[in-house]
Amino acid sequence: MRLEGGFEGLRRTLESFRPDVVGTGGDTCEANACKRVLALAKELDPRVLTVVGGIHATTIPQDYCRPEIDLVCVNEGVFAFREIIECRERGGDYRAIHGLGVNEGGAQHLTPERPLSELDLLPFPDRSLTADVRGKYGFSLWGKHLALMRFTQGCVGRCDFCPSWAQTGKRYLKRSVESMVAEIATIREPYIYFVCEESLLDTQLSLALAHAIRDAGIKKRFGMPLRSDTIVKKPHVIEAWAEAGLEDTIVGIEQADDRFLQDREKTTSVQDNVEALKILKANQVACTGSMFFRPDFEKRDFDLLVEHTRELQIDCPQYFILTPIPGTKLFDKAKGELVEHNFDLWDFNHAVTPTKLPLTAFYEEYMNAYRTHLEPWVVELYQKKLAALTPEELDDEMRGLVGFREVFGTLHEDHEEYAGPRP
Repeated sequence: MRLEGGFEGLRRTLESFRPDVVGTGGDTCEANACKRVLALAKELDPRVLTVVGGIHATTIPQDYCRPEIDLVCVNEGVFAFREIIECRERGGDYRAIHGLGVNEGGAQHLTPERPLSELDLLPFPDRSLTADVRGKYGFSLWGKHLALMRFTQGCVGRCDFCPSWAQTGKRYLKRSVESMVAEIATIREPYIYFVCEESLLDTQLSLALAHAIRDAGIKKRFGMPLRSDTIVKKPHVIEAWAEAGLEDTIVGIEQADDRFLQDREKTTSVQDNVEALKILKANQVACTGSMFFRPDFEKRDFDLLVEHTRELQIDCPQYFILTPIPGTKLFDKAKGELVEHNFDLWDFNHAVTPTKLPLTAFYEEYMNAYRTHLEPWVVELYQKKLAALTPEELDDEMRGLVGFREVFGTLHEDHEEYAGPRP
């Protein structure tokens, strides 16, 4: 829909293709869009079976108990969806399928839990289905012509704002080297990003995959998320991956004060962040650092985190507003304080719990933080990445950056319920 006409493009496709089943899924900030997709499918053909899955469906399936939605996939959806199709073909009972919320008569029946599959059992994505638009796939400054792969799932961290470790039952799932190399061989794009929570916790496995990629003569560029303490404890693993093609990483820097890190049950420290950036720079791996502004921040707290970003010389700073996503311990702590209930705004760019500063002042500090993108080392990364783009790709990137600025320009205008703390 992002590439082919949005909801009008979807309408045209539904009218011409006339599907029997329509499925979609997403995160919490995409929940309303999922509802609109399935409502449109039902509007055009009430006989269509509508299915939703993803993180939001797993954490609060009851939010999808709506007349336009027939089935909700809770947790693993790959094999559940196959069983849904087989059940529809033979006219069976969906309640016999594990891991579903079956919506009937305004109520939702939850079937027995479906455990997560071992990652090696999952089929490879059929990327030929999106061949005509894959040239437009990209991620920020990491460039176009990008493919996504999963290497691991879950994390050993127990951060209270992250849902990933709870969704895997506190397990850390891994794929084999053989499976990874086999899938890489099917990917045409020059750049691969690992959609993991933490890619390199298993030292032996991580080194084996890096060496297999190098020994096979695979010439791909890689990006992946990493914890700062993983980088600090395993510099030899980072070195091996840099030789295998690792160019970019996302690291959860989060805060400039250990007290704030401990408050979020982070097991990394400010010193870990400092040492991790040194190791990444020594291996010429660019770091996109993720920092969270807490709603209870005062101006001095904003200033401290921005200055910490400068001291670390983070290549591509990313700032977010701490958001209590469903399925996290933070959500359980904060759900009595929520002032924003429109999930469209649960995008880590809006305050959904009360801010200590007046709301306009809070957002002004948030926007001002992005002045760090004018720092010389950040500009250098921009120049390097943009130089690798074609003129058409550069135009697309510039339109994206302009759109990003437009979002910030309306941040304090689109809150329907919350106007900020009282004077």
